Amino acid sequence: MSAAPSLFTPGRIGGLELKNRILMAPMEKNLALPTGAVTQRYIDYCEARAAGGAALLLLESMYVHPAGQNHRHQLGIHDDDLIPGYRRLIEACHRHEARVGAELQFGGRQTSSLITGVQPRAPSPVPCTVLAGGDVPRAVTPAEIRELVEAFAEAARRAVLAGFDVVEIHGAHGYIVGQFLSPWANRRDDEYGGDFERRLRFPLEVVRAVRAAVGPGVPLLYRLTADEHVEGGLTLADSCRIAPRLEAAGVDLLDVSAGIYESAMWIAQPMEMAPGCLAPDAREIRRTVTIPVSVAGRITDGQVASRILERGDADFVTLGRALHADPELPRKIREGRESEIVACVACLTCNDLLGKNQPVLCLANTHTGREREYAIRRTGRPERIVVVGAGPAGLEVARLLARRGHAVTVFERQAEPGGQLLLNRPVPGRAELAGLAVSLAGAARRAGAELRFGVNATVASVLAEHPDTVVLATGAVPGIPPIAGIAKGPAVGPFEVIRRPAGRVRCALVVGGGMLGVATAHVLAERGAEVVVVEAGGDLAFELGLRPRWQFVADLRARKNVTVFVGTTVEELDADGALLRRAGQDIRLRGLDLVVPTRPMVPACALGEALRALDGGPAVFEVGDCREPRTAFDAVQEAAALGHRL
Repeated sequence: MSAAPSLFTPGRIGGLELKNRILMAPMEKNLALPTGAVTQRYIDYCEARAAGGAALLLLESMYVHPAGQNHRHQLGIHDDDLIPGYRRLIEACHRHEARVGAELQFGGRQTSSLITGVQPRAPSPVPCTVLAGGDVPRAVTPAEIRELVEAFAEAARRAVLAGFDVVEIHGAHGYIVGQFLSPWANRRDDEYGGDFERRLRFPLEVVRAVRAAVGPGVPLLYRLTADEHVEGGLTLADSCRIAPRLEAAGVDLLDVSAGIYESAMWIAQPMEMAPGCLAPDAREIRRTVTIPVSVAGRITDGQVASRILERGDADFVTLGRALHADPELPRKIREGRESEIVACVACLTCNDLLGKNQPVLCLANTHTGREREYAIRRTGRPERIVVVGAGPAGLEVARLLARRGHAVTVFERQAEPGGQLLLNRPVPGRAELAGLAVSLAGAARRAGAELRFGVNATVASVLAEHPDTVVLATGAVPGIPPIAGIAKGPAVGPFEVIRRPAGRVRCALVVGGGMLGVATAHVLAERGAEVVVVEAGGDLAFELGLRPRWQFVADLRARKNVTVFVGTTVEELDADGALLRRAGQDIRLRGLDLVVPTRPMVPACALGEALRALDGGPAVFEVGDCREPRTAFDAVQEAAALGHRL
């Protein structure tokens, strides 16, 4: 029986009844052709989420004109030739009683000539230097504004011809419709800019034109940014004024989100933000209208979603990354299988991949975006396989090998699974990432893998299992950097520092500002130490893309007891101090009672070398950091590739 019955009552948008209150957010996936056409891979992605129980799938922001495209593999709806592909997608989703919606969008200032081949067009020449190309856009003329309105209407006409059940206008996240509304982006002084009414003119013209194009029978949705979270931008009070005007113009549901590119952490919130963080904004907007409201914003599980509905914050919930991580989330909630949900941990890897114009995959679920390629295929030759290491790579390869019919045993020297994921437990705001270990271990067990903890694998203990194949996922360990005097100073490895109980540390030096260095500095600062972070490069947490590291690094820099030196090297250590060098200038630190070198990371490969040296021994493979230290995402993707291949 479902623990969240409010999620599974039917809901209505205009004249359309939905089987439950769960909408799939229009999250871009980079799975389309460069022409904007849908692909079989995109259809497979959507059909998996339709089969998983979502009531309405909003595909993604679909550009209404090529000049408004903002990613190379984004869906388009600017050409009649695209209609047959959408019909195939819609038919696939309808087989599972899911409805499908098209979201109409034009990038405006938030695209780049590198994508479109032309200068961006926007209300005003206000460049976007964050997550876009930084091009100065050209202000559109009144005639071009009329052409844009017509482009939205034509796109809506195509959506109806293709058989979409609903149409949504993307008025959020700082794209063209929101740009006209926003005093941040709209600096015009004509009939389309200036005061509130003139800034509202273009959005209302688009709504009326799209409503006329789709007719009265097709529900019209509008995605609204509740708050742009930039100084001089739209506020919640503004959105509460806008909402009833949109309803009067013909909108049937408001889909509440937040942020623009300059405040991108509000578009896709990192793990440091609370689940359901936009629900209070949706509640205020809902009070101003009579039409239903849906809300996005880190809605990660059934409890969060049902509380939003039961409190009256919204009528529907819009799930993006939660369904990206687990397409079966609605079904699992309904069947009371919440413990089996592959939870989104808000790592923002998907957003990082989007910005790189790469297929949007998932750290938590390697099946996402590869539904056909990574369908489980039973092996014709079952083997006994030993996996050494129960970090993310080891657990993922064990899960897949067991599901494919191999007999899998996992050795882990620690008392619990997770490997380096567990280092995130004491890091403020990052504990959810450690929770991924529980999900991966549970999935491996359900697949049939045997997990043994507290086992320090040796050649003898591995061979005692008589394996046909051994997969090493032994990770990496901190090495010793070539710094003069490091043996004389109070140096302690980062794993030990993070794992041990809080001790009395007054002043600490963290050498290396990568992901591990930032995490270590957070932990030490939280325990009350004065922390100095030294990074030779120009960025902290450089292994991550801009969105994943944004809040992680910003929170560290905001700490009053943390000093960060980038472009700086540690030249020498002594018993209680360090000599730093930045831009040719020496900086002397004194009073250090702890030094934590976080680089280099050294692959733990001794067991693999010993096994390979055996005559007639088992086949040996390596995945994850024991091959090359990288991110957890790289590790699980490599593990998945091996798990499907063996």
